[in-house]
Amino acid sequence: MSEPRRERITSPLTSARTHVPRTVRQEIHESTGVGEVYVRSLVRSQLRAALTVVASVALTIGMLPIVFVVFGDLSRVTVGGIGLPWIVLGIAVYPAVFVLGWLYVRFAERAEVDFAALVEASATEEES
Repeated sequence: MSEPRRERITSPLTSARTHVPRTVRQEIHESTGVGEVYVRSLVRSQLRAALTVVASVALTIGMLPIVFVVFGDLSRVTVGGIGLPWIVLGIAVYPAVFVLGWLYVRFAERAEVDFAALVEASATEEES
């Protein structure tokens, strides 16, 4: 009688890939769901900053004509022969708009730097 033949039994999962952690950069580059969440988060933070600036302009500069109508005595005040409404709306508004623009750019750049740091941090973790 012949010796029984041995059979090798293997798991079907041996050919499956093991889980490889993906970096944020890979997630973004390949437009996966996680990558889209990261990009959406960046866009959302910049949109929030933009809407804050728009609301600030609307509530401060946009309300100035109403203030001059409600407080009619302010409309009659003159400085150097020029009416106060003209000075405020024609001259004083620009530094305020400049400051709001500067603050927005600063916030948007900080959000981008934080996002880039997140991407770079995950890339360096992957390399090590």
